[in-house]
Amino acid sequence: MSTSRPVLTVLVTWGAVGALLAGCSEPTPTENTDQACASADAFTAAVDDFTDTLRPGADVEEVQAARDEVRRTFEDLMEEGGDVAEDKREALNKTVAEFRTAVDEIPDDTTLSQGLAVLRQKAAEVDTTRGEYVAELGCG
Repeated sequence: MSTSRPVLTVLVTWGAVGALLAGCSEPTPTENTDQACASADAFTAAVDDFTDTLRPGADVEEVQAARDEVRRTFEDLMEEGGDVAEDKREALNKTVAEFRTAVDEIPDDTTLSQGLAVLRQKAAEVDTTRGEYVAELGCG
């Protein structure tokens, strides 16, 4: 019986190591794409929500909160998208940077009615480049 106990201990130990290694494996390309596509969906919703805030009488705080959500979901998308579609990723980075600048340049003490057209245009540009990026990722 004394020889079977060490063998059993070794088998249990190696089984545990194997289970841990299986749980720590890198995501497959399909899983990476699925995660990137889920992030792209969240980013799309955030841009849509931002566009919905661009109405007469909207206050700066609403627009800034929507902008913050666009920023957060964009960062998630860039993290999940990895190096896939690098040229489209760079274009999306540039467009989102221009979008952020446009929103940030709105003075806190003004109404948005004068800047609505510019902000809608920037949001549309983000949506266009987002669509190109998502297409390159292969999201369905």
